Amino acid sequence: MFDIRGKIIKTETVNINTPKGDFVKKLITIEKVGSTFKDVNQFEIFGEENIKVIENSQRVKEGERVNIKFYIKSNEFKGKFYNTLMIKELLVENSLVEESNEAPF
Repeated sequence: MFDIRGKIIKTETVNINTPKGDFVKKLITIEKVGSTFKDVNQFEIFGEENIKVIENSQRVKEGERVNIKFYIKSNEFKGKFYNTLMIKELLVENSLVEESNEAPF
């Protein structure tokens, strides 16, 4: 499992029609925070149920800073390997409530 922190620069929902059925995946593109160069990565959430869980618990939109836990999925096709960064957990930073020892007044 890997971790990355970044800012969402693009979200996209893709419908896939195959002879085996219809599928949905959500693509989330982020730019890594704290990198010395433009480090952009695209992550995938596969399946309508998984997308609903993420979207109902977090407000995933462009400009939000997120922490993503992900794993790398690899498929071989005709002797070539294709890798996908699959989201396991996504947490929007702005939704966190920070604790403080200072009085609120």
